[in-house]
Amino acid sequence: MLTCNWTPVTSSPPSTGEPPTVPAAPISGSGSGTQPPGSGSGSGSVPGQGPGPRHRRVRLPADRLRLVAGVALALLLVAVGIVGYRAGCNLRPEIAHQAAAIPRFLLSVMQVLAFITVIGVPTGLAVERLVRREAEQVVDAVAVVALSYLAAICVNLLASHYAGSEVAQGFGGPTPMQVHLAVGVAAVSILGFSRSWLRNLFFSAAAVGGLAVVLLGEDSVTGVLLSALLGRVIAIGWLCARGAVDTRPGIAKVVAELRRDGLRTHPGSVRVLDPGTEGTRRYRVTAECAGDNRRAVLDLSVLDQGQRAAQLPGRLWQWIRLRGPARRRSFLSLRRTVESEVLMAMAVAAAGVRTPALRSARQVDQDTALLAYDHVDAPRVADLPADAFTDALHREIWALWCRLRARQLAHRDLTLDHLLLDGHGHLWLTDVAYGEITAEDVLCRLDGAELLVSLALRVGADRATDQAVAALGPDTVASLLPLMQPILFAEDTAKALKHDREQDVVGTIRERIIALHPEADVQPISLERVRPRTVLSVVGGAIAFYLLATQLTGFQVPRLNTWQAWAWAGLAVASSAATYVAAALNLVGCVKEHLVFRTSVEVQVAAAFVGLVAPGAVGGLAVNTRYLQRAGIPVARAVTSVGVSQVIAFACYVLLLLLFSAFAGSREKEGGALTAITPSATVTGVIVGLAVLCVLIAAIPRLRTLVMTRVRPLVTDVWPEVLQVARAPHKLAQALGGAFALPLAASLCLWASVNAVNGGDVSLAAMGVAYLVAKALGSLVPTPGGVGGIEAALTAGLTTAGIPSAAAATAVIVFRLLTWWLPVIPGWFAFTALQRRGAL
Repeated sequence: MLTCNWTPVTSSPPSTGEPPTVPAAPISGSGSGTQPPGSGSGSGSVPGQGPGPRHRRVRLPADRLRLVAGVALALLLVAVGIVGYRAGCNLRPEIAHQAAAIPRFLLSVMQVLAFITVIGVPTGLAVERLVRREAEQVVDAVAVVALSYLAAICVNLLASHYAGSEVAQGFGGPTPMQVHLAVGVAAVSILGFSRSWLRNLFFSAAAVGGLAVVLLGEDSVTGVLLSALLGRVIAIGWLCARGAVDTRPGIAKVVAELRRDGLRTHPGSVRVLDPGTEGTRRYRVTAECAGDNRRAVLDLSVLDQGQRAAQLPGRLWQWIRLRGPARRRSFLSLRRTVESEVLMAMAVAAAGVRTPALRSARQVDQDTALLAYDHVDAPRVADLPADAFTDALHREIWALWCRLRARQLAHRDLTLDHLLLDGHGHLWLTDVAYGEITAEDVLCRLDGAELLVSLALRVGADRATDQAVAALGPDTVASLLPLMQPILFAEDTAKALKHDREQDVVGTIRERIIALHPEADVQPISLERVRPRTVLSVVGGAIAFYLLATQLTGFQVPRLNTWQAWAWAGLAVASSAATYVAAALNLVGCVKEHLVFRTSVEVQVAAAFVGLVAPGAVGGLAVNTRYLQRAGIPVARAVTSVGVSQVIAFACYVLLLLLFSAFAGSREKEGGALTAITPSATVTGVIVGLAVLCVLIAAIPRLRTLVMTRVRPLVTDVWPEVLQVARAPHKLAQALGGAFALPLAASLCLWASVNAVNGGDVSLAAMGVAYLVAKALGSLVPTPGGVGGIEAALTAGLTTAGIPSAAAATAVIVFRLLTWWLPVIPGWFAFTALQRRGAL
């Protein structure tokens, strides 16, 4: 048993006075209005209270997590079985052949004994529950047993009917489900094990029985595992739907454990508190100390495995996203968590910081522990009125942080919600459970950054920063800047920043510190491992590459064995090079200042290298903006000029798409002359769809407001610059010429690539439509340069245009090599050269 009995740590440093007085009157239980969850479970009747209340049902987050994990594992097993069947890896005959040397009588005896044990153990547990008058769990167990039986029978019937299908083979064969195993696992998932040796006996028997079935050739390993998972998933699904009987130790048992530490409490004085930040059950009780009969008010925290399991997804996601010391402590065992909290409470008190004294730390049962702290009757600093935030309070707050940092203690959630201000004007630090001792300085500075942001949200960024500089000095406050990243803060702080996004608290603090300390290093520390956009890019790239792979099944190496093929290849190379000249011409035309055209072309080539690691056109936009800044153009105007170039390019893109579509849909007379220029049905449908979309936007107020909110900045910021470009004829010609020439040159490159590979005559207009549509669809794929998505869309478009699939796939590879992959090499040289010259 985890028991900590020691002389209680004083609630305040010896030099600062006496601990706070504790009210003598007990706290009435009526303050909460309800009885604590599970108050009678596992404890029987409480003296003076009558029999305990009937067991209540709760839906635990841990059960939802177990259900998702079980379903995911089952799907994974089925997928592995299907892949193995496709690959011809059927191990059942081989296993049966190798097991022929084992006497079948022995395997049959093992199978029978395992069957008796798998059925007998749940039966015995059900009888034990009935004797203990826990009939509700037995009823649940019978229900899930019936469901598991029916589900296993149905799976076997379907698998035998479709025995030759891949799905049936993925499940393990014609009769994959071991009905008794599914039923037994479902029952014990509801009933639980009263003794550890019963758990070991059941799972050992299940493993031995599964091995015997596999060796006898009656089932596969996949079928045995899926049988156990079927029972488990049905049982957990039942608990998620109906709720589990709350068998967690209630407050009566917790109170009984406190008596072992000489703290006599009364269940009638219990008050239920709001759950902690991690979902911990919390109570407030009145206790009488056995030694001096002094009454004390205690705050209890009850930790259990179910509550801790609910934290696992968030902890795993954080572990994936963050790296280094920014990641919170690993998912420790219950005992290690209690020990860590005890050490942190003692270390904080030893550092001279007032914190509620830890009175007891005990293990209630195998999966539950409690910690009891003195209650400090003081309001939270976050709840104080505005006039309470005096200069002296700011100094006290920062002095507390300095004491923690000096002792290498990190709170990991140091906000105003965890600071109390008593009647004597003393600060108290609470909720130290997830802090760290011997913490790296970056964690201590992270506490300071979060504390500064918390103060700024309460009193304003300017005043909070000025007070911090006055208390700590500009150098110390400046050292907090690199850690002001919402991803590193606690969940409540990050939500508050998101809610007050318009105020831009972090940005205001940054500007204020830079104004007070211009030499401050404001470069953020890289502690984020993976961003959601990166995950989305990986997933989107995987889907796009899968679509591409289905299109490239007929890929063949191009044969340039004629002078016509070489001529087409040369035209494709020249067209690819012309795209960079056109992009530079468009950028130069959108900037009023004079730019060196050669350098502008080099910048576009360098953007080909940067685009290798940036989604879509983000790399090109960033490089162009940086180039304009280096050319002496202010940041705001540089961003606006790049925006103008994008607006003009988009307008020319749409116009060119309509022209190409018109010519691609034209028909010829028998004599060869054109009858009419008729847009294709697809383009007509797109135009009609856009018209309908515009009508919907105009008719729906909420949608109209959303669109206007997005479009208004574009009109107010970019449109004046567009007018400035229009006033200079040569600039307008450059901008429009480059905007038209860029997609035209790319379409010409695709046309030449198709002719070089296919050797036939194809329409330039049709290739233009295919390129422009594929470019638009590829921009939706969150991968660098739309890799995967553009290839798949181009291949589909060329195939639709009548080009054989093998030739279309080969032409697309040639086109992408010329326009995307090969330019990366000169792009790297251009990028490094521009950096050396200071142009980037």
